[in-house]
Amino acid sequence: MSSIASLGRVTSGLKAAQTGLQVTGHNIANVNTKGYTRQQALQHDSGYMTVGQNGGRLQQVGMGVSVTEIRQIRDEFADKRFRTENSVLNFYMAKQSATSEIESILDEPYGASISGMLEDFWKQAQKLSTNPSGVEERLAFIQTADVLMKRANQIMGGLGDYQQHVNTQVKDAIKEINDMLYSVRDLNDKIAKAEVNGDRANDLRDQRNLLLDELSNYIDIDYSEDKDGRVNVKTEGRNLIDGPFVVELQAKVLPNGSGFVVPVWSDTGKEVYNLNSVVSSSTGDDTGYLKGLLIARGPMAADSNTSWDNIALNNKESVDKLGNSFVIPKLQKQLSELVGEIANVVNDTLSGTGIGDHKGAMGIPMFVPKNSTDGTKLPAQPKLEDYPDDVEAYNQAMKDYRVAIKKHLTAGNIQVNPELLQDGGYNKLGTVDGDPDNIGDNSVVTKLLDEWSKTREWPREPEGGWGTADGKAPTSAPNGKNSNFMDFYAEIVSEVGSEGSEYKNKIKEKNTLVTSIDNDRMAMGAVSQDEEMSNMLKYQYAYNAAARMVNMLDGMMDTIINKL
Repeated sequence: MSSIASLGRVTSGLKAAQTGLQVTGHNIANVNTKGYTRQQALQHDSGYMTVGQNGGRLQQVGMGVSVTEIRQIRDEFADKRFRTENSVLNFYMAKQSATSEIESILDEPYGASISGMLEDFWKQAQKLSTNPSGVEERLAFIQTADVLMKRANQIMGGLGDYQQHVNTQVKDAIKEINDMLYSVRDLNDKIAKAEVNGDRANDLRDQRNLLLDELSNYIDIDYSEDKDGRVNVKTEGRNLIDGPFVVELQAKVLPNGSGFVVPVWSDTGKEVYNLNSVVSSSTGDDTGYLKGLLIARGPMAADSNTSWDNIALNNKESVDKLGNSFVIPKLQKQLSELVGEIANVVNDTLSGTGIGDHKGAMGIPMFVPKNSTDGTKLPAQPKLEDYPDDVEAYNQAMKDYRVAIKKHLTAGNIQVNPELLQDGGYNKLGTVDGDPDNIGDNSVVTKLLDEWSKTREWPREPEGGWGTADGKAPTSAPNGKNSNFMDFYAEIVSEVGSEGSEYKNKIKEKNTLVTSIDNDRMAMGAVSQDEEMSNMLKYQYAYNAAARMVNMLDGMMDTIINKL
């Protein structure tokens, strides 16, 4: 009887060694499988059998070994740290990608820089001041202005196109998130069924963990595992996965006419993110690629008539500089303010009188809108020939026209007056003093040079004053600066570069941390071929030893049964 019991003990060793070899083989086979975590066969002795008693002591013999569990070697705390920091990393990657694209849009193709064009415009104005009646000087002045505005329109068009591209990325991100949520839910169901008898569905858990890693790219996630092995996932304090149920994110089109979408909860229709509050590293909610895209894109395309409340929600100096000032709209507004102010200054300054034979008549504006972007119908430009005997009425009509077009002069919507680009159009620029014989007087251009060099406070908020993010009364310009046109553009470009550098530094910092955490995870959970080869030899020797023990016991039993 004891020999039979001994055979049972040894065969348990055979089975344990065989299981160890199978697990080792599985690990080696998946050494290059993405997301795979190495597995380990846990062995435990199978208890004891009493075979006798010596005085007060029991004589016990072990019953062999059993494999109690095939477990994953995984650090769940490191997993959570990785996903938290990975979410922050991807937030700044979205913003840095936007600033990088903006820099490429601002890049000066073939040397045609806005800064260079502003400098050329200034130089042509200086030349015109020395010879205001010169045809060549007037033509060069108009052509330089035309090149400047076309480049400004090109930049604004590029920003608008990229903004639409980011909006497409937002839609794609929402779809990716929903797909991953359903995949996690399906894996939850499979794991719960596979583990109902106490087994561990390790390979399915690997797939789920990989999905959670990928989900943390897009959104900040909080999760926990229930008693059935299902993972429940939350973001922004609300359940995305709760048992068998999934709450989708939906792409809702904003009602402002932009065509832009924001993520909302499918069950309530409420927006997932409150971007009216500060998003920054200091508040700890600078998380997720999706939120980064939303802040990079902004809620609308902006121009000089857009309130700063809508594009710089964290414009207080005390707020972290890497917060949620919407990246693209902020630049759109700054450029639109700059170009619009240039157009208005030139129009107002070159409104001299003395056109043709009509002494005292105002000159036509140099810059006009290409079209009315907000759907407002602009009045027709007054024609001098319509007022042959009433110069005063013509001048009043021209003033009304300029007031009407002024708010429509924004970057992306400005052109040099087509009348000035026609043959002989240079003669339609205003002269001075109401005297057509005074065309050689340079006082108007000198005034323009003075206005050009004058410092102004930027940003320039339209009627209503300076907006703030807190809904309180307007106070002063957010981060107001005093500079002339050329210096302000240089500050715009410098600010884009500075923000891009800050985002890169943030990415570098977070990437170092994420890589370090991931390396720690891999050090524990990744398959080491050297270690697995060592385990293979260990289990092979154990198997061979158990097999020899079986042969020995078989011989002993044969002797007892057949030879005694």
